[in-house]
Amino acid sequence: ETSSRRNQPTGPPVPVAKLKDLEALFLGNNALRSLPDELSNLRTLKKLWLNANAITAFPPSFSVLGSLEVLSLNHNRLSRLPPHIAMLTSLQQLLLRSNRLGLPDSTDPDANLMAVLPEHLGLLTTLKVLDLAQNKLTTLPIELGRLHGKVERLNLELNEWRFPSGGIVEQGRSAVLGYLLGMYEEKLERYKHKARERDRALRTQPEMLGLTAAEAVTLLARSAVGSALTSEDGTIRSPLELDSGFQNT
Repeated sequence: ETSSRRNQPTGPPVPVAKLKDLEALFLGNNALRSLPDELSNLRTLKKLWLNANAITAFPPSFSVLGSLEVLSLNHNRLSRLPPHIAMLTSLQQLLLRSNRLGLPDSTDPDANLMAVLPEHLGLLTTLKVLDLAQNKLTTLPIELGRLHGKVERLNLELNEWRFPSGGIVEQGRSAVLGYLLGMYEEKLERYKHKARERDRALRTQPEMLGLTAAEAVTLLARSAVGSALTSEDGTIRSPLELDSGFQNT
């Protein structure tokens, strides 16, 4: 376990990249503006505290930290979460209190067209604690409803909720995740219906889709209907898993 506070602002104050078996790392109050790339080499890391820095982004290189169970980024400057957050397949606590989630990013206007919270949050099936308090969030992805019955603590206070409505948010974790789950299941049913219609057209009228019979057979082999829509454990896979290449754990 390594801890360092109030040291040099340009990177980790100790050569942590050499600590290959490190499981816990405290780097709070170090004025870090970004996550040093060398931290991504700590494949055994389970707990990472980065509170009270000036971090603005969670880089793709950190998606390799598959053993990470606790990620604390409270009191930083994150304006959005990237889809590759879902690659942290062991994550149990994601703490994002008092960031800038929901605020426009003046440094990257194109990023403002992206979702602040990606639908891929719904793939963090080991998550037990999610803290989003004190941001500028207005919307939760419906895919978060997949964590209903799994997340034990959900902190949404001091945001500006429109979806779900403030009234639903005030009812607490179970009400919020249950509402999102219902919306997600409706989306999944629409997705399955469209996929079946597409399969039917491929089997009976491929020429109407501008395809040859051989091309239709190839597409059917990759169809989302049937076995492709079902995980090895028999549970329904979500559209976001099928589209993104992420696997349900």
